[in-house]
Amino acid sequence: MKVSVIVVALLSLVLLAMSRKPMATRYDNFKVYKAFIEDNEQLYEFKKIHQHMEIHMLHDIGGANRSYDVIVGPAYQDIFERTLNLLEIDFDVMIEDLQALLDESAYDPDADMDWETYHPLDKIYDWVDEQCAAHDYLDCQVIGHSYEGRPIRSVRLSKRKGNKAIVIEGNIHAMEWISSATVTFILNQLINSKDEQLQRLTEEYDWIILPMMNPDGFVYTHEVERLWRKNRRPNGFTNTTGPCIGIDMNRNFDFHWNGAGWNLEDPCDHWFGGEEPNTEIEVLALQDFVSSFDDGYIRAYMAFHAYGQYVLLPYGHSNTEFPPNYDQMMRIAEAFADGAVDAYGSVFTYGASGLLNYVVSGAAKDWAYGVKNIPFTCTVELRDKGTFGFFLPSNQITEVGVEVTEGLKSLVAKAAEEGIFD
Repeated sequence: MKVSVIVVALLSLVLLAMSRKPMATRYDNFKVYKAFIEDNEQLYEFKKIHQHMEIHMLHDIGGANRSYDVIVGPAYQDIFERTLNLLEIDFDVMIEDLQALLDESAYDPDADMDWETYHPLDKIYDWVDEQCAAHDYLDCQVIGHSYEGRPIRSVRLSKRKGNKAIVIEGNIHAMEWISSATVTFILNQLINSKDEQLQRLTEEYDWIILPMMNPDGFVYTHEVERLWRKNRRPNGFTNTTGPCIGIDMNRNFDFHWNGAGWNLEDPCDHWFGGEEPNTEIEVLALQDFVSSFDDGYIRAYMAFHAYGQYVLLPYGHSNTEFPPNYDQMMRIAEAFADGAVDAYGSVFTYGASGLLNYVVSGAAKDWAYGVKNIPFTCTVELRDKGTFGFFLPSNQITEVGVEVTEGLKSLVAKAAEEGIFD
């Protein structure tokens, strides 16, 4: 009798363990460093550090004369600092305890949708559904499904026939929670704000909002690994740690694909852009959706990312090649920066991404410009400039939304003046 009771108890524990979701990775006492790479000699040595110790690079390495963020656990902090000192690489500690910062942005899954905290995917989608049901000028669709079967939703706001359209894309990189938070803030303002200028923009232009391009990765950042960047499709490769999971979808678009970037051929790397372009069903869903509209209808495409406070223009694959209307695009990007700075003083730098940020290929904004001939495209890198980096506290969401909305007002006005919507 005792044996059977023990067996039943053990089976119950096994079933309970099987039913639980994986425990989220914790980063207690992990530090985030900012390393300043001055020249190619330092760059060469810096690239090799991850081969000798367990660290997490938060940027792909694009070149010298810039800084890179690195997460290092307690076991490796001393040797990491001594290595940087040996290489004469200057560094600062951005974040002393990453988990403490992440805990500050913990969310209540039962809380109502707002822009004071981050929210899980179901809460975001429920709110989108509520807005779609409440407003007949919203055309809401599922444009496709992710690898794990989650819907990818679009919201098209159109109040008048004959308008030209602006596309706003969010959260193609899973860990960049501020992206979907900002995109939904913008959508809420377009729908519910009493601001006369905003409401005029909803009368004069169509707005196509894609709040969540990477639902699988986003859910994974909430449930398992906060630092996850890619989607969740096994990409067919393995290394010493096991199967390689995911593709960086903003490296998978078929415009100068695989032409530039770091670790492009490492299939387990955070920035692996795929074995070939257009391999990801999420990317194909986006491309098919954009291509479903008449040529000339979509006149602006804006992808929202973190971080750095940039308005990044085409092209990403080169720092010497620029679009034919680059000067015009620069004037429009300047208008965004001028509008955004008025809200809280946040300064946005603007220019070609290959020039300002780093050379990398296969991005959505470059595909939208180079393949779909949309005359103004950009990636907006949101707050901040490095204090919190990818882990922006939730108490800044509303301010980010406000400054971006002000930037959008100025951008659209300037784009109209420049003839983008003609």
